[in-house]
Amino acid sequence: MLSSVVADLVVQPGVAEPLLTDVAIDELGIQPVSFSKGLWRHASDPPGRVRSSAQRPRGP
Repeated sequence: MLSSVVADLVVQPGVAEPLLTDVAIDELGIQPVSFSKGLWRHASDPPGRVRSSAQRPRGP
């Protein structure tokens, strides 16, 4: 586990993209590298490590 945060979750049917506040992003230790490419790193990652966001499942 990279980090742990207590948070409230709201699910809205039909919404395909997750929405995280700047506070949640900071608390989770997420450091965006490229928003459009889905690249990020965690605050505890070694220098140079870049992660890719999970791919969304394709619909039927």
